[in-house]
Amino acid sequence: MQNSPWWLRAKFDGLFNYGEVQTFFIFAPGGRVQHLMHAVKYKGAADLGDFLGNWAGQALKKSHFFNEVDCIIPIPLHAKRLSERTYNQAECIANGLAKGLQIPILPNGLVKLSQTNSLIGQDRYHRFELLKDSFEILEELAGKNVLLVDDTLTTGATLLAAAEKIKAAGAKEVSFFTLAALK
Repeated sequence: MQNSPWWLRAKFDGLFNYGEVQTFFIFAPGGRVQHLMHAVKYKGAADLGDFLGNWAGQALKKSHFFNEVDCIIPIPLHAKRLSERTYNQAECIANGLAKGLQIPILPNGLVKLSQTNSLIGQDRYHRFELLKDSFEILEELAGKNVLLVDDTLTTGATLLAAAEKIKAAGAKEVSFFTLAALK
């Protein structure tokens, strides 16, 4: 049963057979959510990401979203970007979400093999082409329902590229969660 808004489902419908897609905030350029997301992603506010993830997880648990999920996997950063930033914002959010939903997290379930330049300004097709072979699975996922987590959803290309690899590794179902989404 899909209870997410149509505009969120439209980013994936017809492209990937997913379980569920949810976001916690709507991202508007220049708005408060953008300031929160920039703090989490670029300003070292890893604790804020964990807090917001936990808050979202508790809200989603009350709404019975993701009840069938076996594990949570954050979208990884490439090793070079991780060393520059010192933390993965998606992993901070996923850690909080895992606590709120009471679902185990596999922080190293997925690795990013190639570094991509910023995808800002690229359309979904070009983003997907840049990303499609950049992920590798490091965990046994056969038969599992996986919740893939990222910080912000714009076109969905990053989640789609990672989800393709997860599904190819034998996952039963892949669902998506982002802390914020661009409408």
